[in-house]
Amino acid sequence: MRTIKTFTFTLIFILALNNLSAACDLLGINIGGDKSEIENYFGTIDDLDGMIVDPENSDEEFTEENNDANETITMEGLTVSTPIDDFCPNSNLGNAIIHAFIVEDKIAGILVEVLNGTNNEESKKRLLYNYVTSNYGSIEDSDDPNWTGSKNWNISGKEVLYTKIYLTENFLVEELQITNSKYISYLLD
Repeated sequence: MRTIKTFTFTLIFILALNNLSAACDLLGINIGGDKSEIENYFGTIDDLDGMIVDPENSDEEFTEENNDANETITMEGLTVSTPIDDFCPNSNLGNAIIHAFIVEDKIAGILVEVLNGTNNEESKKRLLYNYVTSNYGSIEDSDDPNWTGSKNWNISGKEVLYTKIYLTENFLVEELQITNSKYISYLLD
């Protein structure tokens, strides 16, 4: 009887971990694929209205009114964003946002960013950290909740970078980036 209980609990635990991984397969994103592959999460990417645009990384040209004057801004790429639960329902990644980087109508990479307040409450939950270590591998000497640093992996031709650093003394930046060697320069500052 004890063996049956142990087997049942083990099976339930494995299925729960598998559901967490399946709920948000970030490695399944086709880096270098057409932007249309992710438009069902971010909306039509050709339409710049309502999107977060990074002028330093966009090749789209658009006109913006500023004090009754029109400006044309030439950009090298486009960044679009949505809450993580819109992209990965039931992922248990907390208050986070996912950004997709589009370059020449191709998916150049994604970035999952934990939205921390001044007390860094979201990072204290370690939800993104747990997701990263469960899906991509352990991080040496990172068991301490106050650990900061970064770790990168090369998995199936994709570059995976997890960072947890203090931007200022009291504000923690925690993020996960996934790209490939062709597009990595578009994601790095």
